[in-house]
Amino acid sequence: MWRTCDVGEVVDLLGGGAQVVAGKAGLGRQVSRAKVAANADLVGRAGSNELLVTTSEALGSVDDGWDLLFGSLDVAGVAGLGVCLNTSGDLPAGLVSAANGQGMPVVVFAGGDELVDVTAGVLDALLEAQERRLDRILEIHERFTPIVLAGGGVPEIATTLHLLLEFPVAVLDPEGRTMAIVPSDALDGVDLADASWPRQSISAGQFDYGEIVVPTGEGLKEDGRLAMQRASQAIAVRMAHASAAAAERERFEATSLEELIAGHAGDIADVTERAISFGWDLARPRAVLLASIDPPVDREVLPTVLGTIAAAARATLGADAIVWTRSTTIAALIAPETADPVERREMAERLRTELDNRVDQVTVSIGVGRRVDDPMAMPQSYQEAGRAVDVGRWAKGRHATAVFDQLGLERLLASTPTEELAEFVEHAIGPLAAYDRAHDSDLVETLGLWLETRNMAEASRRVNIHYNTFKNRLDRIESILGPLLSDAARSLECEVAIYVFQRYDGPWSQ
Repeated sequence: MWRTCDVGEVVDLLGGGAQVVAGKAGLGRQVSRAKVAANADLVGRAGSNELLVTTSEALGSVDDGWDLLFGSLDVAGVAGLGVCLNTSGDLPAGLVSAANGQGMPVVVFAGGDELVDVTAGVLDALLEAQERRLDRILEIHERFTPIVLAGGGVPEIATTLHLLLEFPVAVLDPEGRTMAIVPSDALDGVDLADASWPRQSISAGQFDYGEIVVPTGEGLKEDGRLAMQRASQAIAVRMAHASAAAAERERFEATSLEELIAGHAGDIADVTERAISFGWDLARPRAVLLASIDPPVDREVLPTVLGTIAAAARATLGADAIVWTRSTTIAALIAPETADPVERREMAERLRTELDNRVDQVTVSIGVGRRVDDPMAMPQSYQEAGRAVDVGRWAKGRHATAVFDQLGLERLLASTPTEELAEFVEHAIGPLAAYDRAHDSDLVETLGLWLETRNMAEASRRVNIHYNTFKNRLDRIESILGPLLSDAARSLECEVAIYVFQRYDGPWSQ
């Protein structure tokens, strides 16, 4: 606080007329005012941060004992004791011992000085010290303010703090990584995690931006601590401004990307202009990838989870990937080298592996659209990616990974209402499934195997039964379902029904 200064500073300003004779360990005690104690009763009534000025005659009338007196002064927070000596110039030996024991500075003034003159001198010294302190505070403030107003960053602020403290300065981010070190080579081999170094957190509201560390074997004086505080405030302001600017840019980028995938981005000239301003390369072929949190979504963890998914996407999808955040989804424009869906599957699986390592509060389904050569065709790839997510969930449940042009039959099946699928399955193989349930048999599996191989010898070998036994099973199947082995359309109908029956849950599973 600028209104206080330490006792040692006041003594220095008083010059040769004042001498510290005891309690030198307490010269750092803070003093904000001086109080005259003309008699023994007033000596015991001093308050916090007061420099008590009295006479040796008044102290000679103290009856309670020196240890008790200095103990009570210490408890009261008294800064120190100033004594105007009488002509003998002696202080009781017990007083000196008690003052040393409490670390309470005792300052003596030359004999013959009047109490009022000594007090006036102390007040003048105190005012001068406060004026110096205020000047120093203003100097510190003025050193950092222009940097902030001029848009200076962490390195400039760290350099200014180094010049003020004359010690090395390190600025660390919340994870302990170095943002700036001044001088750059001053801290080689120094453990910045050492808790003994002076540290100052950098924060603004609820946001933590890291800390300042000053590796020095000496403790910092109040001015030094104040400089660290002012530097941390300056860095917090710059970081908050940078975060706000980045968030605004992110919102504008996301809006532009949403317009692009929705087909509302304007003409190719508008798209190209925005791409250049954001540093995007849309000239190369791209595909849309969606990493969508599976419902239901817990809104409390949503921001954190989306941030983690976005970080995983940036880490695994390549430097050319353009990643942005949607409501419950992270979207990316990826840049596969070829149109082969296998390459896009590999990219999606890399992201899947990273998400499995990083995210445990939710499950995420991933869908990838086809590669398009023209950015104006991006809406098609986006629709396909969304369709891949939906079909993947329909076919495999939560935590699905699907590439649109690898979906195959699922693309059609997922478009069909469950009631219609159930009716189709019942019409095609319902009696056969009912027979299996009633007789604990596996004729549906037998028919599926024959439809897969279209070869009785191969099918019987796979299930390790005799050829004639397998043929008898097929005869039983046709007696239940009617002729189908020689009817291509009926065989296809049964094949699709068995595909649904064996792979997906629905009314047919009950």
